[in-house]
Parts: sequence; structure tokens; C-alpha cells
Amino acid sequence: MSISTDSHAVVHKFVPGASKPVRRKRPTHGWVPWLFVVPALVLLAIFFLVPIIQAVWISLSHWPGAGPVQLSGTANYTSTFESSEFYSSLLLTFLFAIASAFGIVAIATILAAAVSQNVRGARFYRVIWFIPGMAPAAAVAVYWTTAFQPGIGTVNVLAGILGLGSNSAPLASAQLAIYPIIFVSIWSGVGFAFILILGGMEQIPISVYEAAKIDGASPLRQFFSITLPLVRPVLSITATLNLIWAFNNFTTVWGMTNGGPGNATTTLPVLVYRTAFVSGDFGDATAIAVVAGAILLALGFISLRLTQAKSED
Repeated sequence: MSISTDSHAVVHKFVPGASKPVRRKRPTHGWVPWLFVVPALVLLAIFFLVPIIQAVWISLSHWPGAGPVQLSGTANYTSTFESSEFYSSLLLTFLFAIASAFGIVAIATILAAAVSQNVRGARFYRVIWFIPGMAPAAAVAVYWTTAFQPGIGTVNVLAGILGLGSNSAPLASAQLAIYPIIFVSIWSGVGFAFILILGGMEQIPISVYEAAKIDGASPLRQFFSITLPLVRPVLSITATLNLIWAFNNFTTVWGMTNGGPGNATTTLPVLVYRTAFVSGDFGDATAIAVVAGAILLALGFISLRLTQAKSED
């Protein structure tokens, strides 16, 4: 007996003694997919791996910035870890980075929560709060340095109007100079964080808030019990990004105080710059940069792991 099939029939081949049909394996392309990855790998090697290898090599040498490189082993790292200036700069960098990241995220969260409630003028606030983040860092540093000048600066003029005196010079004080820089870092960083956090808040379904209102939850209770828990991943990522950016911030610090007075505002990026371009020791400077990079990499890894753990919970 012959079995006739049309063009749309599917013929299954069975292995003797088996009840399941044998499915043909899809052909593998072998090395073909790698052709699409190679350009990215080449760019990664040129702009990422090669500079890292070169930086580590320079950190193991004495090099004034020109001429031959003289290898010195781990002498630069030894001097770095024995330097009290390095540890004071490291602590100051942590203070600056943590205070900046916390201030940025806290203020941006409050502003985003206000705008997400469709307050009057919400569209205007979306624009005006983002403007500081668009300004060049060098221009921001110059403006605020002038604003903090005694007598003529905007900050001192306003302080004089409020009866607080108009002759304060915080940037010239070794005890106070870091705090105006932290303020400027927060002022210029809130805009970008505000956009990120607002985007996360706008993804929360309206029905969740409506159910909370029916249950009698106040706006403050909704913020702490609904908004914050649901945007926690966004807050964690935003805090991590701002921590990294503040840790690497050079322009604001150098533009406002040049790391002074004395070493009062000498963060690690400023210390690297001074060691390389003022003292002319690129080996020591690169060693400091490598150590700072390793610390920052560890902080980023820990932060992402904590974020992932909280997201899974």
C-alpha cells in the first residue's frame, strides 16, 4: 500500500525500536559568529586593554615624561603605600565621593517624587533642574569659585542680605574648603540623577497608588512603602554611577582650589596630576592611579553585587 502526501505534509523518520522521531540538528556555523565579534574585540583591546597594560608598565618604572623608561620594579608602589599623603588623599576622596553621591541621590529622589505627582509647573521643573548637568565642568568650577569670593561673590552677597556676613572665604580655609566643592558637585550632578530616577518612578503603575489611596495610605506613606522600594534598583545604580564619577572628579576640585589650600582638597585625581605634571614623576603618578583604579573597581563590584542581591530579594 502506498501513502500519498501533499506538499504540506511532514514526513517523520523513525529509528527502529524508538518511539520518538529523530530531529535533524541545526547546522553549526563554527567561526562565522566570531566575525561579528572581532571588531568589538579589536576596539576593546586598542582602547582598553593596551592602555591598562601600558599604565602598569609605566607604574613599574621611573619616567619623567620624556626619554627612555627605566624599570624600577615595585619601588613606586612601595613609596605609594608608605606615603601619608596618599592615605590622606584617599580618605578625602572617599569623603568627597560618598557625600556627593548621597547628596545627589537624596535630592534627585525628592525632586523626582515631586514632579511625578504632577505638581503645578512639572514640565518647567523637568527642564530647569536638568540645566546644571549640561554646563561644562570647567565653567561650573569658575562660576562657583567667583561666587564664593568674599565681598563680591554671589554667595557672600546673599549671605550679607540675610545678615550672615559677606566676607567669608571658605575656599581659603583648610577646614572648610572641601565642603563648597561637595556642594558644587551635588549641584551639577542632580540633573542627570533626577532624569534617571524620574524615569523609574514613571514606570510604577498608577493602579498601585490608587489601591494605596483606597486603603487610606497618605502620600508620605506611599512614598516610603511603594515608591522607594520599587525604584530601589534605579537608586542603587544611580548611586554607584555618581560614586564612581565623584571618585574620579578632577575638574571641579582643580578648577576651584587646585587641591589647596595646602593639601586640604587634594583628592586622588589631583594627587596623580600633581605628581605627574608638577613633580614630573610619571611612574609614581601612574602607580597611584593604578591603586586608585583597583580600589574603584572593587567598590563598583561590591556595589553591583549588593544591588543584585537586593533586586533578587
